Parts: sequence; C-alpha cells; structure tokens
Amino acid sequence: MQGFGTTIFSEMSALAEATNSINLGQGFPDTDGPEELLADAICAIREGFNQYPPGMGLFELRHAISEHHRRCYDLDYDPGSEILVTAGATEALAAAVLALTGVGDEVIVFEPYYDSYAAAIALAGAQRRTVALRRDGSGENSEWLFDPDELRAAVTSRTKALVLNTPHNPTGKVFTRAELELIADVAERHDLVIIADEVYEHLVFDGRSHVPIATLRDMRERTVMIGSAGKSFSVTGWKIGWVAAPVALLGAVRTVKQFLTYVNGAPFQPAIAIALGHEPPYYDHIRSQLHEQRDR
Repeated sequence: MQGFGTTIFSEMSALAEATNSINLGQGFPDTDGPEELLADAICAIREGFNQYPPGMGLFELRHAISEHHRRCYDLDYDPGSEILVTAGATEALAAAVLALTGVGDEVIVFEPYYDSYAAAIALAGAQRRTVALRRDGSGENSEWLFDPDELRAAVTSRTKALVLNTPHNPTGKVFTRAELELIADVAERHDLVIIADEVYEHLVFDGRSHVPIATLRDMRERTVMIGSAGKSFSVTGWKIGWVAAPVALLGAVRTVKQFLTYVNGAPFQPAIAIALGHEPPYYDHIRSQLHEQRDR
C-alpha cells in the first residue's frame, strides 16, 4: 500500500469543509433517505436487532435482494447460497478482488475509476491494467467511449478479472448493450471473471437503461454482481451492500469477507429488506427531485 496515502475522498471533504464549498467529491446525497426507511431501522433497534446477524446477512434481506434482481432484471439468485450481505459495496469489491485474484494476476479496469479498485488490486498482490474512457465530442450529446482494440490488447495470459462499473463513477457513463456484448465476448474468450460494480443501478436518467452484464447470454456464471443500499436509498452511512453470484464465486468471496468485517449493520438489514419491496416509487421520487433541481 505504499504510495496510496490518504483517499481522495478524505482530501476533497477536508478541502470542502475548509473552504465552505459544496462537496462534489464524495457520493453522498443532501437528503437523509425515506422517512419510512429510517422509521423501520429505529423499529428494528427497539425490537432487538442489535447483535450479530448471520454471516451471510439476514435471510429476510437476502430474499429481498433476490426478489429485486428477479423483478428488475429477470435474474434468479438463490438467497440461501448466491446472495451475500456486505459492509457496503466497497467491502464487496475488496472481497471479490482478494478472493478471485492473487500475486502475479492482472485485473482490467476502465479509467477513470473509483479509487478503491486500485487499492484492492494492490492488496491482492495483483497488477492493474487500464482501458481509458475518452470523451467523444463536447456538449450535451457527447459520450464517454472506449476503444475495443485497447480493451482486447489489455488482456494477457495473466489476466483473471475485469472490473466493470456501470452506471459509471465518475463520468456518469451508462454502458450500452453493444459495449457490454463486446466486453462479454472478451471475457468468454479469455475466461475472465467480471466484477460488476452496479451501485448506481437505479440512478439512470435521460431515457437510458441500465443493463446488468449478468443478463447477457452465459454471463451470469462468470459475473460477481455488486449493489448498494446506501446509493439506492440515500443512506450511505449505513454501509449495507451485497453480492449476487453463482455458488462457486460467491463461496470464494464469502471466505474472504468473513475475515474483513464478518458482519455489520444488524438493525439496518431488516429496514433495507422492507425498502427493497417498495423501491420503485422511491426511485421515481428521487429522479423527480433531481430533475427539478436541474431545471432550476
């Protein structure tokens, strides 16, 4: 970890506080989550959800995540063996990289990227290979694109995984189906695991659609799908994330995760389970608020 220093988010937050500036460096909202969600967490505390939850996460939440994936994407994951609750998506990402790569392996990431990717890869003893996202044009209609040949050239005999972040942080890019099919083809040809960071899955605007790469043909079995209640419900401090993956991949991730935080957020887990069952109206409300702010 030499050379990593302090995370950029700590630096930006400190600068924002020192200069009394709006902090655009860290992904937390200026709202405090749905009132019903907050009330459900308070209720869970009072009802005794204050000790260690199960290692895989509360079954009620794992079932709700499974239903969310089925309802939104027609993806079926067994809540008993293919869903894991984590201490936010960052732990899920770290556990996946540590579980599925090691010393001498290579991991492809699209650049720019969330800074924890580089740290997790370094902790695993692996090497980072980047594929640049470049702005095509200027103005409202410009897009962030990557060069397919650059992606293909980034793969070597040591490449084990590719981290795919869509919708993308920090550019806002939503990878198209055609781009995902190209990435899937590369993954299949070289037997790569896709670590799919999809924490912004419901923050999609302007008529675009988020397509999980796991929905593409034969990709479910090589994809580790990562989500975040903090991003979806504006409760980033709760640190509730999850992994959905086939049994073999999830078992590897779970083996690492149990020695990181083991478990977390007991009273938040039943609250998130309830929220996942009522999510569409909340997402519509958030989109409406953001559109109103933009129009001003």
